[in-house]
Amino acid sequence: MIFNFGSGQNQINNWVLISDNIMGGVSKSNLEYTDNTMILKGDISLRNFGGFASVKTQFGKHDISQFKGIKIKFKSTNQKFAFTLEDSNNWTLPNYKGSFYSTSSNTWEEKTIFFKDFKQYQVGEATGKKLEDSKLKSIVRMGIITTEKKEGPFSIEIDYIEFVK
Repeated sequence: MIFNFGSGQNQINNWVLISDNIMGGVSKSNLEYTDNTMILKGDISLRNFGGFASVKTQFGKHDISQFKGIKIKFKSTNQKFAFTLEDSNNWTLPNYKGSFYSTSSNTWEEKTIFFKDFKQYQVGEATGKKLEDSKLKSIVRMGIITTEKKEGPFSIEIDYIEFVK
């Protein structure tokens, strides 16, 4: 399974932009598609309890239990990110995050994030628990989110996300 981003034929271009504006924050973010990539960029603000920007899939049903993790090809600046998994349509219930970040600003990199390393969060706060394998059978939404809670500009350009066995 692969998310191959871009505006070209047979490429993914239907992810949804969700930022802290949904809860009163004032961060600015923008989602755009090039021919071969998806770009999330903007300016994070911590005012009004803000501090994040994200992109997510539409709600659906995904059994990803046959995979061990994801490989993501991206380039970014100024923020740490996480790949997110949700097993409920209710945003107040726990979700799961696997962190990644750039080691070289604005240079294409590939990172593999294993599901065994995903941590559980509830309304943005770590619970101290890990992702249970059984949850991988009933994922309803996936995404990318800024995680650093650092004010200032950010950008991430994603070529693809591939699920690895």
